[in-house]
Amino acid sequence: MTFTHAVLPWLFFAAATASSSAVLLVCRLDALTASEQERHRLLSDTLQRAAVATTELPGGYDITLDLTRVPGGAARSRPVVQLADWVDLESRCCPFLDFEIRMSGQGGRAVLRLTGGDNVKAFLQTEFSLLSRR
Repeated sequence: MTFTHAVLPWLFFAAATASSSAVLLVCRLDALTASEQERHRLLSDTLQRAAVATTELPGGYDITLDLTRVPGGAARSRPVVQLADWVDLESRCCPFLDFEIRMSGQGGRAVLRLTGGDNVKAFLQTEFSLLSRR
């Protein structure tokens, strides 16, 4: 898989020992138009190349991105705008994820935090191949 999930139906149920906080994770395949899906794929590939580190968190991951590795130019294609565009698209597909972007004023680094409720971490480990590249 790439930085993001494939365009396939994916259901991830809570553990068999279901708790009251168990969450059903469902990707919304109808959330993006065909052109948005293509933009999402291109942004995913670009951001995967920019990833330099991952940090495991209790409920997800921090992914450190070197934004100098993201081609830019006009204001619309600036690296941070591309990251924000990816978050917008991904959040529509996977509404169960929580996103946070932290920027460093030095060195062109950003940290993308992906977290959520029960089982989100397992989902991220399965669907985001970047997390296995340490």
